Amino acid sequence: MLVGILSLEPKVFYLAALQLFFLISIPVFSFSALTNWISNKFGKKIQTWRSDLPEITREAFGTARAIFVVSFLAAWPVSLSRLGYETGLVWTVEEMGVSWWMVVLQMYFGIVAIDAWTYWKHRLLHTKWMYPFHMHHQTFKDPTPFAGFAVGPVETVLTFWPLLLICIPEAKHFAPFYYTAISLFVLLNLYLHSGVTFKVLEKILPKLLLNSSAWHNIHHSDVIVNFGEVSFFWDKLCKTNKN
Repeated sequence: MLVGILSLEPKVFYLAALQLFFLISIPVFSFSALTNWISNKFGKKIQTWRSDLPEITREAFGTARAIFVVSFLAAWPVSLSRLGYETGLVWTVEEMGVSWWMVVLQMYFGIVAIDAWTYWKHRLLHTKWMYPFHMHHQTFKDPTPFAGFAVGPVETVLTFWPLLLICIPEAKHFAPFYYTAISLFVLLNLYLHSGVTFKVLEKILPKLLLNSSAWHNIHHSDVIVNFGEVSFFWDKLCKTNKN
């Protein structure tokens, strides 16, 4: 939090962080509540049915804390943009300086790189020395959508530090694809932590090489397997996959 003092204009930085906190929190918690309601009403429960309000409150606190950290990471490129500095986030293909196909390929390989990073980061967090930074999330043995982002500050930084790349003008990010990918990741993560399955999603997601709720729920009950946070590709390759 104090790192904002090092920014070019601390007032602009802290205002951006505060606004981002609410801008991120409102949709995340709204969709968490909606996903939880849909899951309880229509989903097929994976483990025992739970309605423990204190546990959900603890999940929500962990998610709010993570959003707080993310807000300060995102405040760096946002405050720079507000001060008139160029960043890597652009809205047109012309600004990207490459063809549509190259924009699509860049997004594809970017997702592949992030998927690889999150897998190995997750495995690292399950080692003896790093597990204390991850154990908060693992305490949710039968999670709800409110636990989707309930991770500690260190893990939050390890997961979302790529936001800082937007500060680099040369590191071009095509905003329409960038925001779409982030939104889809949030929705997928809420489903992965819903504690229920929907037959159609459990069939479609694996065909797209994406994790499913049933698959990720195994990680919460058997922590030494299924480390992938987007795809199960690395789990298959490294023999940490369990269905």
